[in-house]
Amino acid sequence: MPPVEESKAVEASIELEHSIGFSGVPGCLFYHPGGEHFVFAAGGTVVIQSFLDPHDQHFLSGHDGPITCMCMSKSGRYFASGQNGENSDVLVWDFESKKMLYRLSEHDHGVKCISFSDDELLLCTVGVDSDKKMIIWDLSNGYIVCNQKSNPQPTNCVTWGGMVKDVKRRDTDKYLLVTSGAKTSVLWELDPYLGDLHAEQIHTTGRGEQVRENTIVEFSGDKETIFCGTTSGDFGLINVRLKKLMKTVRACRLGILSLLTWPEGVICGGGDGTITTFDTKLIDRQECKLDGPVVAMSFSPDKAELVAGTSTGFVYRVRLEGLQTLLVCENHYAPVKCVAFAPESSDKFATASEDNTIKIWDSGDYTVITTAMVKDAGAPTCLVFSLDMLISGWEDGKIRAHDVDSGSPLWLIDNAHRGGVTALALSHNQRFILTGGKEGEVRVWELRSRELVSHLKEHTLPVRSIALYEDNFHAISCSRDRSFLCWDLRSERKITSHQQRMGGINGVALSKDQTVVLTVGQERRVTSWDLRDQNPTNVRDLSPNLDDEAMTIALSNDGTLFATAGTSMLVKLWDFSTLELLAVGKGHSGLVNELKFSPDDRQIVSVGDDGNIFVWNCYV
Repeated sequence: MPPVEESKAVEASIELEHSIGFSGVPGCLFYHPGGEHFVFAAGGTVVIQSFLDPHDQHFLSGHDGPITCMCMSKSGRYFASGQNGENSDVLVWDFESKKMLYRLSEHDHGVKCISFSDDELLLCTVGVDSDKKMIIWDLSNGYIVCNQKSNPQPTNCVTWGGMVKDVKRRDTDKYLLVTSGAKTSVLWELDPYLGDLHAEQIHTTGRGEQVRENTIVEFSGDKETIFCGTTSGDFGLINVRLKKLMKTVRACRLGILSLLTWPEGVICGGGDGTITTFDTKLIDRQECKLDGPVVAMSFSPDKAELVAGTSTGFVYRVRLEGLQTLLVCENHYAPVKCVAFAPESSDKFATASEDNTIKIWDSGDYTVITTAMVKDAGAPTCLVFSLDMLISGWEDGKIRAHDVDSGSPLWLIDNAHRGGVTALALSHNQRFILTGGKEGEVRVWELRSRELVSHLKEHTLPVRSIALYEDNFHAISCSRDRSFLCWDLRSERKITSHQQRMGGINGVALSKDQTVVLTVGQERRVTSWDLRDQNPTNVRDLSPNLDDEAMTIALSNDGTLFATAGTSMLVKLWDFSTLELLAVGKGHSGLVNELKFSPDDRQIVSVGDDGNIFVWNCYV
């Protein structure tokens, strides 16, 4: 009988509910021709999201690193995504089935840019500078049509221009494409039947040689003109027949990062945050300004509006008549370091990122309720969410508090820890906080006066995590010095000390009955301790080959489950009593820094170095 009861108790699973995290990578945002969805890169995941329902998301996962480039076929049938690193593969996705069609593993070191042909039969991929490969792929079978050394060096962008035209400007059976990069552009003619690829450099000489670096390239609708955006903020017009640069037009400051062509002219997205429209005579007609450099733009099917993304994580819908903007979503655009829920409130949570912002999110529609900005403080390291304030620790050694409603700063504790604050815990009565420092000290601060109440120094290396007992008089701290200590805060003394055999401890969790402690760390195991015994009571490997170092551990509020995450980029759900692995969640493409259960235990929120915030539904 007992085994049957135990098996029932451990039935649990997790499901990815929502992704928050537009990466802000140039060219990685698309308005799908169906008109209802937009597609973007979030770390190493391709996300398909509805404009109308924030809960309607599909996740295409296959990369083990951040996506560096993306493209969409003309009809929206296919998507392709590439990445850098050891597994620098290009993945081709089918929109309807939401499944991977091909994994193209030919590039080394990384993929710089990719593009589908207009007829959706071919895909061109160009590697990074150290790869030097330009490959044409057949989408009917995933085989290579031809392989050529990329030109120019480096190549920043590639696009197709329909078919090569004869002297009477009629289409032939050869494909035309252009690559562009440092100082010049190259036109290519492809014979797909023979696999021949012929290059011809475009002349940029004339009244002063063009020495600009091209960032983006697009063909006009009739394929007779090529528009090249540059880092100097102007775009050049290249005549395809003459293969010659005809003129340049000034568009913006800080470089052109995105560019679209349409029958009514050209639209440029600038590094200064501007979107500028030009008519057919290349006279600028309208301009609007977004929050951050405009790194991606894509037309709606009727070309009445476009979707635009900025490098600071904002996604907008922009009506082309009057350039009216509507914010679709906002995101962190740098690694997210910490997450916190308010006590007994599951309808919102807070995150802190290396982009120097703390954001409070609505758990219902995932919009930002409040944003707090901190400048010149280094990266945030820890965060707690009380009912009326956000308290955070930073690399500059200061503890800061911000108002929950307005995000305005309330107070700060200067020089709280030399070298940086590394851990933070709020008392259950919300009268004091415990902090850990880089030099191994644990300190107690009274919240009302912000005065130092107690200084506890036993650890010799940075304190990584602190857990507080329900009575507010005892606490557990763990450190990279391989130990975790139990403290009596009233007498300001250490009660017990436990030592891990190998490696530092990254995280600690305290059971509901407050007798069992779970630790994870460099030993790459999860260890269960009874505070009355010096030796571990149970040890479980985090992975079969011990390659997963957990950076964080979180206990469910009912005490039956706990979750871990770290270097394996996986969120793992475990049974507390048996240390049995129950479920694994895959989505992150970088180190997972922290995760937390919502107070009602229905969801887990994880944050990582890929800039993503993942909300997981937890079913028990």
